[in-house]
Amino acid sequence: MRLAAILRTVLAVGYDLFLKLNPRKVAAHAVICDDQGRVLALKSRYADVWLLPGGGLKPGEHLDEGLRRECLEELGAEVAVEALTGVYYVERSAAYVGVFRCRLDGQPIRLSHEHEVYDWVLPDQLPPAARAMAADALRPAGSPVVARLP
Repeated sequence: MRLAAILRTVLAVGYDLFLKLNPRKVAAHAVICDDQGRVLALKSRYADVWLLPGGGLKPGEHLDEGLRRECLEELGAEVAVEALTGVYYVERSAAYVGVFRCRLDGQPIRLSHEHEVYDWVLPDQLPPAARAMAADALRPAGSPVVARLP
């Protein structure tokens, strides 16, 4: 059991370093809700954290293009983008993140190797940064939020 804990710590530190050193400093994430107001969250296989679908953009890729590509890779399903709901500077990863409210339109989810499981969770069950992004995405339509997150 101790070896598993050490391995988790090493992976978490490595993942944190990867986020900080990754040259891709722009990302896009999706807030996808079900009919009960729960948000789709993915559990990372590498860092034992729950995340919103999405990830880093490739050079020259637009936010919405990168979001669709990342969701297709991670979920095995296309998303319909409804609105840009926020742009954030996330200090932990030193990245700018565009967040979009999206929907799946009933497509089945087939996770990639990056995530071990998904779940529909209440927004307040998400980690702090994802919780703030989800809360902003679930607000009634309006201007996107621009904010700094830890």
